[in-house]
Amino acid sequence: MGSLDRTFVFAAASLCAASALLVPASAAAQSERELLQMARDRMETGQEAFLGERFEEAAAAFLSAYEARPFSAFLYNAGVAYEELERAAEAVEQYRAYLEAEPDAADREDVEARIARLGGSTTVPDTNPDGTNPDGTNPDGTNPDGTNPDGTNPDNTNPDGTNPDGTNPDGTNPDGTNPDGTNPDGTNPERPHRPAAAMKSLLSVETNPPDATIILRREGQEITRGQSPFAETLDPGEYEISVEHPDFRTVARSMRIRAGKVYVAILELSQGEFLGLLRVVTDPPGASVYIDDREQGAIGQTPFQNVVATGEHHIWIERPGYEVEERTVEIEIGDDVSHELTLERVTYGRIRVIGNSPGARVLVDGVEVGTVPYDGQVEAGPHRITVQRDGMKDWEEQVDVQRGQLTPIRVRLRPAVSRSGAWAMATVGLLSIGGGVALGLLGQGVRRDLANDRDAGTLASDDDRFLRGRIYTIAANGAFGLGALLGILSLYYFLRDPLPDSEGTTLEPRDWTLRPALDLRHRAGGATLDWRF
Repeated sequence: MGSLDRTFVFAAASLCAASALLVPASAAAQSERELLQMARDRMETGQEAFLGERFEEAAAAFLSAYEARPFSAFLYNAGVAYEELERAAEAVEQYRAYLEAEPDAADREDVEARIARLGGSTTVPDTNPDGTNPDGTNPDGTNPDGTNPDGTNPDNTNPDGTNPDGTNPDGTNPDGTNPDGTNPDGTNPERPHRPAAAMKSLLSVETNPPDATIILRREGQEITRGQSPFAETLDPGEYEISVEHPDFRTVARSMRIRAGKVYVAILELSQGEFLGLLRVVTDPPGASVYIDDREQGAIGQTPFQNVVATGEHHIWIERPGYEVEERTVEIEIGDDVSHELTLERVTYGRIRVIGNSPGARVLVDGVEVGTVPYDGQVEAGPHRITVQRDGMKDWEEQVDVQRGQLTPIRVRLRPAVSRSGAWAMATVGLLSIGGGVALGLLGQGVRRDLANDRDAGTLASDDDRFLRGRIYTIAANGAFGLGALLGILSLYYFLRDPLPDSEGTTLEPRDWTLRPALDLRHRAGGATLDWRF
């Protein structure tokens, strides 16, 4: 079974278990998980501040984490931060609180040595009924005569007037160094800061089902055990974690604990697989997240947070209109792997053309690309968009296509003016002119014959050709006049356009989105592009 399947099994099992619980218990479990995540985030903030030598900020973050979940590791780390600030009293206070919370701590001797070095007491006694301590000291730890428990004066000086740390009354150190810590030769070595390895970490283990026995070993030696849900403060290093349950096989894995971290290990016993937390955040949000197998479909959208099996995984982050991002991630036990990405838009855009004339041709820069309704990919930049249909007036406009965005276009084509009447008039006019030319030639022939007979002296005064010639001339002139009139009318109707032009509206570009379509009953799926006008 793949890691994605295991994740879904765990999620389904969790849901089933949750449905069997009473509402207050479910809410409490959810609250505990949220508080643990809050503590984890604050611990990481403190770790980052500590490494940046912002120790006061680090101490505040560790104590804030303790308020979310009272784990002793946070107290210890706050003490380390205060020690770096050379605020001994506050460091001692946190170390003492750590020992109270962890009376059997493996490093108790080391912590007590720290407290002693900082000038504090390694014990925190209970008070007597009158408010004094069992040894008769006052509640503030001073002796009845006002001196400190170690015999120093109230101003913390020794009876001989030297400082409690053994420095001379003038403040110089016993080795002759200056009060500011510089060497006798004037050099000022940098005070080494405590490395991050000085901080403790926290391991929290949750199992499904609960009540499994958690055993931690280091270098082959058992250091602690307990029932899940389980939490333990740990020093950095290599450990082996074993999980035992009477109904499931024992699961054992090695894990590395780094300093100043909170590890939340989740184990699905039915699968024998540890899970880690994967978080993906994108700008802009709403990207689909795929893990290991894209054909299985997206398992969520950003901001994404879910448990996944430990090991190496390949993830894809996709958002329509943006380049696909790919990552290979390694998730160890208890890891909280986070990826923050800024998505880049693709180099192309899309246009969507709808209109009142389905089937009309759509041309981009003079090249036909489809018919209305049309949705297609176009390189980003300005383009000449044309919509044509026989019997309708063309619509054309320059459209600026944006990268990774959909540009909607509404087009309303108007009917083109019919030119058939103009063509008929022009044809009749041409025929009339042609007839006029023919009649003119006939009339000219008659006149030529009459002139020849007149010259020959044979022309009679009552020759009927005189009448025929006049008729030909009148008819020719009439035909010419009619042809000219029809020609003028046809030209007018060719030029006249009483109907409005086609019109279109280019809307503001907007992102296009991919809507998954899943059919769990038939184990089928797909996706459609959505847009709005």
